[in-house]
Amino acid sequence: MDDVELGRIPAQREIPEPVKFAWPIMLIPELFATPRHLALVLGYLASIGWEVFVPNLRAAYGKGATPPLEKLRFNDLAAIAGEALDGIGRDAVVFGHGVGGLIALKLGEHRRAKASVAYAPLVPGFRTPLVSGFGNRVAMMMGRPIKPPRGRNLFELIADSDPFTREGLINAMVPDSGAIATDVMTGAIEFAAPDKAAPRLVVAGDSDIFAPLADTTKFAESMGAKLATIRGRGHWLIGGRALERAINETQRFLVRALGQDLLLLYPEEWKNDQN
Repeated sequence: MDDVELGRIPAQREIPEPVKFAWPIMLIPELFATPRHLALVLGYLASIGWEVFVPNLRAAYGKGATPPLEKLRFNDLAAIAGEALDGIGRDAVVFGHGVGGLIALKLGEHRRAKASVAYAPLVPGFRTPLVSGFGNRVAMMMGRPIKPPRGRNLFELIADSDPFTREGLINAMVPDSGAIATDVMTGAIEFAAPDKAAPRLVVAGDSDIFAPLADTTKFAESMGAKLATIRGRGHWLIGGRALERAINETQRFLVRALGQDLLLLYPEEWKNDQN
């Protein structure tokens, strides 16, 4: 794994041997999560031949014209992610989880996006329990950062993760922007029509309390995105037994959406592109 810079944004880059696909994937995490929470997704994708970038978008908060965490809005985060995508210097497929999934869907409008994939995206207009609690409600009203879930909601969030990873996942969670959560829950987000965006896929667990399947289905339909459902799974589609099934659905979608151009039949082509 290499440390790289995507413009002003530091990132991790994993290059498999050989690279099997013509475009890389860029990964974006959920609220309260960091690149560390995407480690299993990164490793799995690299193991099947994808070049993968995981930018640390938080490194840009409060720098230049970018607002600090407590004032960061959804469109601000999308702009930072767009910078990272530009920084790759090539077209790419954008993956995201939760709010990161919404960012991925938004970046479907970006000139560099070949396709966008959202795992368990939060649903605009739905008051997700992910940010519930009196303290977080006050923080959102006061324009302060919000805290990761606790108790039953925390258990539900990571229930589908691998047991040996749970303590590390919990310890690595960090405060996040209440303004972004407010934008999501009030539905203050717009997505382009299908003819104005790259192909889009939503992958949802049918037991997700943070983004219920009925609401997610309506959301996907509203933007003309494809929907794949993972039976018996909740919100944490980026680990555990759900991950392989989610990636299988994603692979099928990308092959259908991007066709033969997706497959890098001659790895020498990729090496030449890097020179």
